[in-house]
Amino acid sequence: MLSLATGVHAQTLPVPEVPSEETEPTDPTQPADVPAQKRPRPPAWDYEAGVGGTWDSNIGFVQAEGDDGVAVIPRASLSRVFWNPRGEMTLRASGRWVGYPDQSDRSRAYGSFGLDGGYRSSPRTSWRFGASYDLGYTDSSQVLQNQGVQLAVSETSTLAADLGLVRRLGARTSLRVGGRFFRTEFESPELFDGSSLRGTLSLEQGLGERSTGALVYSLENVMGGEAGDAYFTHYGSLQWTRVVTRRTALLLEAGVGFTPDAARAGLDRETSFFGGASLTREVGRSSLSLFVRHEVTPAFGTGVSRPQLRAGVGLDVPLGQKWEFRLGGTYVAAQEPDAPGGYPHSSDASGALVFRVARALAVSAESAYRRRGSSFGTPAIDGVSAGLYLTVRRPGPRVPRSPGRR
Repeated sequence: MLSLATGVHAQTLPVPEVPSEETEPTDPTQPADVPAQKRPRPPAWDYEAGVGGTWDSNIGFVQAEGDDGVAVIPRASLSRVFWNPRGEMTLRASGRWVGYPDQSDRSRAYGSFGLDGGYRSSPRTSWRFGASYDLGYTDSSQVLQNQGVQLAVSETSTLAADLGLVRRLGARTSLRVGGRFFRTEFESPELFDGSSLRGTLSLEQGLGERSTGALVYSLENVMGGEAGDAYFTHYGSLQWTRVVTRRTALLLEAGVGFTPDAARAGLDRETSFFGGASLTREVGRSSLSLFVRHEVTPAFGTGVSRPQLRAGVGLDVPLGQKWEFRLGGTYVAAQEPDAPGGYPHSSDASGALVFRVARALAVSAESAYRRRGSSFGTPAIDGVSAGLYLTVRRPGPRVPRSPGRR
């Protein structure tokens, strides 16, 4: 739930960075991955534990009129931060149990383990890294949500990893090299396991005090389908980033995606448009992210890739000292849903209203929604959940009121 289902940083979606409060950069090409030298040392431990109850309108997400039910959900998370002036690494673990008292055979467990961090090896070179392993079900898979794949509830396991390097070549020029790997396996024999390995090379050049241009190339290898065959997709694009105000940044990208073996990938043609737009806005402690993007994306479980147009929003707004509101959602447009090989539209959204009873105690009302549109004679399927939770967390620092900046 707390991932907010936006997928803003997943897949290959680029997100513009707003200037840091602590170190207002005059050079927009300053790598955002470099750990800030002036920020305070983070707490070594962070934890959260809670319990709640929720109502689910469509437990299995198999048919339009699915069974509903009430569940009890205990959940917890723990993280450990290792820090030094050049970087930090966070180890994290979380889990939850969804128990249906009246339908115990549908109860299920979720677990996640991971690490992420960054390191500055020299004044001109910084690294970022991350890895995670998730055991759960299709309704919780962030990778599937980002791909616009809405499947019936089934067991999954997902491995994800990424590694990136930023090297400053000059006062206003930077080279970025990165790679990421996804692997999702399904318990259901009707679904195809999938994996994706993508490497990206980007050359960035400052175009002024507030603008940056970049030439980007990516190569992705996708494996999936009944035979487990692999195929490649190439992506080439131009990016332009503009710091509109001190707390607002815009990123535009346009290019071409090329899949030589289009038939194997399940595509109608070899080339397609690749790119989109992303906006980041911060006011005080509030943040807003918007994006719209078109690209060829693997669809794990189906064994093919598909061109998709997706849009999303993420919003986090503190309402005074005690309240906080969070909202997120994505929408993936359909492509000839009534034709063989077409696919339906999909959407998912989640929201939470949090009230801090005390520094270490919070009550939250949380809800989520997901939908798979009608396709090739099958009806649309919707699912709604709503619940109330009581959470104990590590006490955070007292945050003073901030009027924000423009």
